[in-house]
Amino acid sequence: MRLQTLFATFIFLLFCLLLNPETSRAQILNIEQAREDRDTVNYLTGKAGLNFSLYNRNAGKNNPNNFLQLTFTGDLAYVSVKHSYLLLNYYNYLLVNYDTREQRNTVASNGYSHFRVNLMRQQKLSYELFTQYQADRARGLERRVLSGGGLRLAIHKSEKSAIFAGSGFMLEHETWKDPEQDDLKHVSNLPKSTNYISLKTKLGELVETNNIAYYQTGYDPEIGRLRNRISGEVGIQVKLRSNIALRTNFNCTYEDRPIVPVTRFVYAITNGIQVGF
Repeated sequence: MRLQTLFATFIFLLFCLLLNPETSRAQILNIEQAREDRDTVNYLTGKAGLNFSLYNRNAGKNNPNNFLQLTFTGDLAYVSVKHSYLLLNYYNYLLVNYDTREQRNTVASNGYSHFRVNLMRQQKLSYELFTQYQADRARGLERRVLSGGGLRLAIHKSEKSAIFAGSGFMLEHETWKDPEQDDLKHVSNLPKSTNYISLKTKLGELVETNNIAYYQTGYDPEIGRLRNRISGEVGIQVKLRSNIALRTNFNCTYEDRPIVPVTRFVYAITNGIQVGF
């Protein structure tokens, strides 16, 4: 094993030990994570990950808050001669026992399911169709349903790295619960432009990164202005065996004009074990 691989592995493991599980509150779609390039075609591949956290924080003398957090990721990809099909899934469950004397619990969950087709995948300029369902109860997002399509450009592709960019349009439906008025809900139906750029790099025999950034925007006639969303993810993966890896992700989302008054910038740092097949 080369020296740089040993060093990268050490830094990765040290970083994992320093992470606080309380920061794991958000997710971003990384459409490159399930893609794989092989010499063969007509194959099915997938990755599954599980992260479990149990911890407590004081809410007063002898009255701690108890946290139980479970995160599941599961990706499937089918690659044919001309096209590829991706199914990406993420689910995060957080249970907080915030009053041990009365045994009251609060539950927050978020997740998504995303299906994407890449037509003429081997061409420098290919085509994509996608649909997604998402919910984030902790922030008040009861559902986000979107469908659309666009173009995918292969900017650079080699054995060790690949850069892709995509641009398209989608229709997005959102239903939000107002955090200041429990009985009030806000519904939004907007056509949006969606754009991304991704970078995948192998840093050594055992270490690779997988990064993506999105910019999505749409004009809302109710406010007479654009609603902009910027999001991204940086992931580092260290292989333990051919099909088992440690993975750390940092992702974040910023919305300049959210539908309801919620935190504009949210982020998450997560670690876990990933199994491929």
